[in-house]
Parts: sequence; structure tokens; C-alpha cells
Amino acid sequence: MTQAARERYTTVAIVLHWLIALILIANIVLAWQFDDAKGLAKFQLFQLHKSLGITVLVLSLARLAWRLINPPPAPLASMKAWDRYASLAVHLGFYVIMIGMPMSGWLMVSASPHNIPTLLFGFIDLPYLPFVHGLAVAQAKALDDAFSEAHEIMAWVAYGLIGLHVGAALKHQFLDRDTIVSRMIPFLKRA
Repeated sequence: MTQAARERYTTVAIVLHWLIALILIANIVLAWQFDDAKGLAKFQLFQLHKSLGITVLVLSLARLAWRLINPPPAPLASMKAWDRYASLAVHLGFYVIMIGMPMSGWLMVSASPHNIPTLLFGFIDLPYLPFVHGLAVAQAKALDDAFSEAHEIMAWVAYGLIGLHVGAALKHQFLDRDTIVSRMIPFLKRA
């Protein structure tokens, strides 16, 4: 591997990063429409939201596996310790969100006493998770409420992480004028 290749993420990591980011943003936009939608339109929004969520889960697990096999580039020597720790915390937070949010959604659907099926992209029947599905109504309602609350809390954490991540990228590109952003956007050069 050349020195230049070690200074940036692999192509697979870059593709997964941007694909997951786009799907997450799309899913956030869908979630903002839930309150205004009615009837079949609302059902379809939820089905698409769940489909995209499970897609994020699968891609995030693939990204995590790829990252374990192909470690990311080392931090820049010029980065301060607090910057490195903040970067690590935000990246770990994203993995918790990218895996935890779809799992909490799947658990919520599985625990729900309504038994509304999930058809991923209208074709693939997502099974309920057996250890939470089919419980007594009181238990199912309590779990559904707990998973729903966890899902909502993680959504707010995701907003914060996205803000921190984008803010840090802008800081590195325009204030620090280093090569951090070009590691994930290879054609981008220092500001």
C-alpha cells in the first residue's frame, strides 16, 4: 500500500460512509413527515422509513466489519489530543446510532401489540424478533413504549452528532486547513 493510500480511507469505506449518510438524511426527512401524513400515505412512509432503517443497519454492520479489517488512517500528527478524543467519541457515537436506532425500531415493531408487518421495500417480509413478539398486551405496550423512547432519544443524539461531525469537517477544512476532509472526499484539497 502506498503512503498516499494510507493517508485516506479506502474506496469501500468512502462509499459506505456517503451511502449511509444519504440514507440517514433521507430517513430523517421521512420521519419529519409522519405527523402530517394520514392513512395509506402514513403507512407507506413508515414502511419506507423501516426499510431504510434496516438498510442502514446492514450497511453499518458491513462498515464496522470493513473498519475492523481495514483500519482508518492514523490521526494527523498536528491534531491536538482533545480533537482526537472528540473524533473518536463522535465516530463511536455514530456506530451506536447507526446500529442502535434500527435495532430499537425493529424491537419497537416486534413488541407492538398492533402486529403491523414490515415489508422491506414492499417485497421482503422482515420477521418480528421472537423474544419480544407475542408478549401479553401490557408487557408488549411497556416494551413498545420503552423502545419508542430509546428511538426518539437516539434521534436527538443523531442530530447532535451530525452537527458535530459537519462542524468538525468545516473546522478542519477552513480553519485548520489540513487534509482530514480530503481523506473522505479524495478529490477535495485543502482550503
